[in-house]
Amino acid sequence: MFDKLREKARDRDEKHDNFQQAAPTPAPAYEAPAYESSSIHQAPPPFQTHFASMSMHAADDLRFLSFPTPVIDACRATTQALWSGGIQREGIYANSYEFKLTGYPWSSMGSSAMQARRLMAGLLGTLHGMGWVLTLNTDVSKSTADKDTLLFRHQSPSPAPCDWCSISFSRADRMRLIDVSPEVCQTLSARLGKEWVSKVSEYAPGIQEIKFHGYPWSASGKETMRVRGLFLVMLATLEEEGWTVYASVDQSMAGGSDNTGETDTVSVFVSSIQDSGWLTVLQWHCCRLKGWVRGAPVYHGR
Repeated sequence: MFDKLREKARDRDEKHDNFQQAAPTPAPAYEAPAYESSSIHQAPPPFQTHFASMSMHAADDLRFLSFPTPVIDACRATTQALWSGGIQREGIYANSYEFKLTGYPWSSMGSSAMQARRLMAGLLGTLHGMGWVLTLNTDVSKSTADKDTLLFRHQSPSPAPCDWCSISFSRADRMRLIDVSPEVCQTLSARLGKEWVSKVSEYAPGIQEIKFHGYPWSASGKETMRVRGLFLVMLATLEEEGWTVYASVDQSMAGGSDNTGETDTVSVFVSSIQDSGWLTVLQWHCCRLKGWVRGAPVYHGR
């Protein structure tokens, strides 16, 4: 009997030993990956926007503020190419860089005034192509001979390449389309109709002139609202042709009467009545995407 009890105890011990031998080896403890404290608490880099200005002064000065040197170099090349007199001298002026142009582009008239408008359109195009997009243009002086200051914001990547043209409102009854195709001029003339248009002619190579009945740029009373309707028709027609107004710039200090002078304003799209009763009109600089085809979206330049 004791032999049977001893045999059962031996069997029990053997099973316990076998269980211990067959037990799986425990898995090693999991170790979390090491992180540097800076990767958890590091703040994102601050957002930075760069601004600069281009402004016209006196009758012949052009000043650049806070533009990088390569941008000023590009504007120098544009100025020398588009202004027949070129740059008379240049250098630091206060905290800006100044070009003193030969002649008087900001008080010029006739064909010289058209050349000054081409110069401004060219400068806008040069800056736009280098990523400097016009944010606003503003009048910061009460001087009777002041002109606009143009404020730019840098954008990267640069906007899509564009073609450029200008529309000048001249005398009291003329509109000159600078570097606009004759077809666009004809479409605009037809859209305005004989109620407005007296004559269409070529003012100079690449410049078409529309002469209006009456004197819309010196309108008063109820006629001022009719002139605003003319502007709306112009905007709609230009957009149908892919053009949009990028800037309206006061770049002239020329005086004028019904028969002389070039008039401009800072206003965008719509003019304002002055105390004298004259309707100050605008100089539009327009852009259109290169390669634009009818029916494609219109690019608004900003």
